[in-house]
Amino acid sequence: MSKKASTNKYAVVTGASKGLGFAYCEELLKLNYNVIGVARDTSALMELQEKYPSLDVQAWNFDLSIFENNKKLFDKAQAFDVEILINNAGYGVWGFFKETDLEQEMNMLDLNIKSLHALTKYFLQLFLEKQAGRILNISSMAAFSPAPVFSSYYASKAYVLSLGTAINTELKKTKAPVRVITLCPGALKTDFWSRSSNRKGAVVKTPVKIMKTSTYARKSLQAGLKTKRKNYLITGLTNKLIIKLNKWIPESWALNSVYKYQKNR
Repeated sequence: MSKKASTNKYAVVTGASKGLGFAYCEELLKLNYNVIGVARDTSALMELQEKYPSLDVQAWNFDLSIFENNKKLFDKAQAFDVEILINNAGYGVWGFFKETDLEQEMNMLDLNIKSLHALTKYFLQLFLEKQAGRILNISSMAAFSPAPVFSSYYASKAYVLSLGTAINTELKKTKAPVRVITLCPGALKTDFWSRSSNRKGAVVKTPVKIMKTSTYARKSLQAGLKTKRKNYLITGLTNKLIIKLNKWIPESWALNSVYKYQKNR
C-alpha cells in the first residue's frame, strides 16, 4: 500500500479509464477513498494521481473480457482493504441481429455479464467474511425493455439488473450487512455510442436532455452507498417517468418505439 494514502479504505472501479468509470474514480477520491482503477488502458488515471496526491490511485491493466483476468484482479486486490466494488466495465454492439459480428458480441457478453458475475461473487464472498462492503453494478435503463437493433446489449443489461436484484434480496432476507445495488443510468455524455455503433463519428441521439456524466456519477454514487432497502436505483425525473410509462403502455408500442429510435441512429 502506498505510504501517501491518508486512509486505508479502497474502492475498485472497472472500466475506469474514461467516461462513467473515470467519473466514479474521482467522486470516490472526493469521499477520501483510495482507488484501484481497472482498464485495458489506464494512462488517463495518471491525471487523478497528480490531482489527489494525498490518496493512493492504483492503475491496473486488465482486459476483463478474458475470464481468467477476473480472478487475477481479485487475488491482487486482497492485498488492499477494499470496501467498495463498482462493476462498470462494458460496451454495446449495435445493429440488426442477423448482421452483427458474433465474435464481437461474445466478447461483449464476456465483459458485460461474465466478468461482472465473477467479480460480484468473488467480492461478495470477501465482504461477507469481513461483514462490511458494498457492490455497485452498473446496468442501464436498457434493462427494462428489449431493444430491436440493439438486442444483445439490452439483454446483457437485463441480466445485470435481474442478477443484482436477486442477490440483494438474499442479502436483506439473511440480514447481511453487505449490499449489491444496481444502478441504471440513461443516456450519458460518454463515448459509449461511438464504440457501440459500426459507424464512424456516431453520437447518441435522444429527445430528452442528457445528464452530464459527472453529475450522474456523483448522484448515483451517493445514493448507491446510502440506500438500505432498494435493490436498484434510477436517477433523474425523466428516467423515472419512462419506467412508469413502460408499465402502462402495451409492449408492442414500446417495441415499435425502440425499433424506430434504434434503427434511425
